Amino acid sequence: MAEAQIPEGVSADYENVAAREALTAFTAAPDFAGLAAFLNAAREEYLVVDVTGAQKKRATRIRTTRTTKGQPVLPLFTSMAELRAAVPKPSADQVRGAVMPARQALAMIASDRFVAAEVNPGTDKLVLLRKFIERTIDDAFADHPLTAEDLESL
Repeated sequence: MAEAQIPEGVSADYENVAAREALTAFTAAPDFAGLAAFLNAAREEYLVVDVTGAQKKRATRIRTTRTTKGQPVLPLFTSMAELRAAVPKPSADQVRGAVMPARQALAMIASDRFVAAEVNPGTDKLVLLRKFIERTIDDAFADHPLTAEDLESL
């Protein structure tokens, strides 16, 4: 079996700087233009998912969270450091994450009945409804950046 090729520039310390900076800007001054800028940045490069405690016997499973009503939420992170920041301190050194292409990580929203995605729950926490993630990965919008008008129409 051939080993997976790790892209250049991706390591355990990987950070999607553009997505993190856009998220920080959006949380400081939220509006649809800032949300569009974040989603455009978030669908490029890589994102991190939490696979702590995943068994190797079957396919790797991601850890998820739940709303107060028990609905599943998909946690996504812009870096391993953000993943560690979301975990209580005594357990932070045992956390495991998978760095994956951003569109693939975002597309995981369709793998279950997720109602939302939560980005960087440890710091610049942003909860995005499923419809915004679906629009972000929609093939119809793959060739051009999302705009504030695209998101307002939802």
